[in-house]
Amino acid sequence: MGIGRPKGRHLGEILQVMGAAAGLPQGAIPGDQDGARIQEGFLWETVVEYMLAGLSFDLSIELAFKRYMLSMREGISKQVQLICEGIHGTPDALDMRNSPPILESYKATRKSLRKAQSKEDFQQNFVRWCWQEMGYLKGLRQEYPGINTVRWYVLWAAGDYSRGVGSGPQFMTATAIFEAEEIEENWRTIKVYEATMPPKVGENVE
Repeated sequence: MGIGRPKGRHLGEILQVMGAAAGLPQGAIPGDQDGARIQEGFLWETVVEYMLAGLSFDLSIELAFKRYMLSMREGISKQVQLICEGIHGTPDALDMRNSPPILESYKATRKSLRKAQSKEDFQQNFVRWCWQEMGYLKGLRQEYPGINTVRWYVLWAAGDYSRGVGSGPQFMTATAIFEAEEIEENWRTIKVYEATMPPKVGENVE
């Protein structure tokens, strides 16, 4: 925040002093995560770009957060193109500082953080995230045997609803280590469902 600004007084600094003189509330909202609303403001500029291009609100938030995280994690992670048994996948990033690497996933959601307070809650309420990353782990194990860890970076856009719907945003991480059998069982399920789907247009069917 503030990187790349020219020298001199920024308008925001002056407005802050003016607000204090006028008796307006100052500083962060009590209970807010430090800097979260400011960062949300920067993200919102990108969200508006996507929405003006015709994307939905939820998708715009998700893409803006991914774009932000990819720039923040540059140099220690990379986007990956996967293909495993004919199924394509595009994980967000890999942290290559570890051996084997750690899979990274960047998510933005308006669901409540209260739905992810425990491991059991996370698995139940965000099961699609687990299915997705275990699918990626399966594909990655072709090149990185033993990879079993995913770290989610999540923007909880509405916080935990503890102060009602629309409470302060929070940025948090969650890490999961999956057993090899969990990964394989998840993949078997994916393959079962794939077999029920009609071929995509333009694909050859033997």
